[in-house]
Amino acid sequence: MNLLDLLDYVEKNPKDYENRWKLAKKLYQNKDYSLALEHLYVLKNEWEPYVNVYRFLSATLYRLGKYEEAINELKKAIEKWDKEPGLYEQLGRALISAGKIEEARKVYEKLAEICPEHKWAQTAVSRIESFLSKKHIRKTPFPFTFGSDFDLLPESICKRCGTENQGYIDRCWKCGESLTPETTRSDLTTTDMYLTPVAMLTPEIIMLLLGLVTISFISINIFMSLKFLMGDYKSVHVSLTFWDIYRYELFPARMITSILLLFISPIFIKLGLNITGLREKIPYNLIILTGLIIASFINLSSWLPKPLFLWGFILVPIFSFLIIFGTFATSLIKTLNLCLFQMFMLFISCVIIFSAVESHILNTFINPFTQIPAVARFFKYQHIQPPHTIEISSTDGSPQIKNIAFEKTGSYWLDIRANRIKIDLFLDNIDTFICEVNKGETKPIIYQKSRADKWSANCSVNTDEIFTFKISTENKTPFVARIQSLFILSPQ
Repeated sequence: MNLLDLLDYVEKNPKDYENRWKLAKKLYQNKDYSLALEHLYVLKNEWEPYVNVYRFLSATLYRLGKYEEAINELKKAIEKWDKEPGLYEQLGRALISAGKIEEARKVYEKLAEICPEHKWAQTAVSRIESFLSKKHIRKTPFPFTFGSDFDLLPESICKRCGTENQGYIDRCWKCGESLTPETTRSDLTTTDMYLTPVAMLTPEIIMLLLGLVTISFISINIFMSLKFLMGDYKSVHVSLTFWDIYRYELFPARMITSILLLFISPIFIKLGLNITGLREKIPYNLIILTGLIIASFINLSSWLPKPLFLWGFILVPIFSFLIIFGTFATSLIKTLNLCLFQMFMLFISCVIIFSAVESHILNTFINPFTQIPAVARFFKYQHIQPPHTIEISSTDGSPQIKNIAFEKTGSYWLDIRANRIKIDLFLDNIDTFICEVNKGETKPIIYQKSRADKWSANCSVNTDEIFTFKISTENKTPFVARIQSLFILSPQ
């Protein structure tokens, strides 16, 4: 049975302790320690005395940070099974975590006494004695680690797919994964205690790896920002599409938002841990690094090229989920809840920060709750995607006059950001030409007299006025003028 079926079955058959025991182990394996603890207490109080129930019970209490309760349960178990090495291993680890170093030494001495061939009991005693002999003891008394004394996954549960197997088979019936001690752990007696690559991933190593990745992401962001700032951002450009506006016009707001996200992302993770009920003792520096790496990855995704840009909206939550799950080692459901909370808060923060920066730059209040839908509607209902174009041409070189109005987009923010137009003039031959752009008939915006076969310019327009374009050539040379804008152009 899978986990959900097992939960339902045990609820309907509360006296089936064998299946309740299977359920408790599966919950422990899925890191759902709080629910596992409820079933383990039932087994301890109502089922036959069983050493592994006490071991899983103490391991679960340890994972929840309840060191004193774990110690008490282990001591009760040792009263019944005083020759079981695994109980002493766990008790020594719990005592060290609780800061009771002297008592831990006595436990490891007892372990070495009842099991002289133990792989590291005597080493633990020596290292504790060396630790206690120092004049200045560290604030966190954790002098050594040997694998993980609390990773009590039963041998019959496949570590690859999580399927329950019969104890006498060597490979998982479902996926074929080996169930031998080389690939799984049993109940951690002295004969099967060993170190794995996973056990070597201590919090210090995890934080080091996260730190290196975070520094790499931030460095790439800084490089991309400086490269854009010193190159494309300085070039003359006219935003004729929304991508142009995002890339050029919104660069200052993007940078300020990116910097602030680095500060607030760890705060939201800490808040999310409290709200979602994750009470595991997660170090603050691990929370900070996780928040930084998520924020820096979001910033990195903002530099994706146009064809890949939408993938950023998919990659960011997936990356965040994997980082939180791998770093905090919480259950899938709790990780998903924390990730959803984090993404929601970061999205709201981005919108608010972005709007505040834009309001300051444009010197007008930008309401994101009205402007974002208005911009979306404008681009959704466009029959022809921007840039919109009107051509003014003359096959015989005769002067041309055309009045053009620029329609509102429905978003006052977009009307401000898209108010520049581009004018390109092409002549069949080199000739002297005059190009004028006026507000109405009398207020010139552009007056250009030059001799060339092509010419380009840009200027700002408003959506509530009519503009007059006048073009003529001195020697009647045919020409074509192309006017481009993000606005819809309406000839008058």
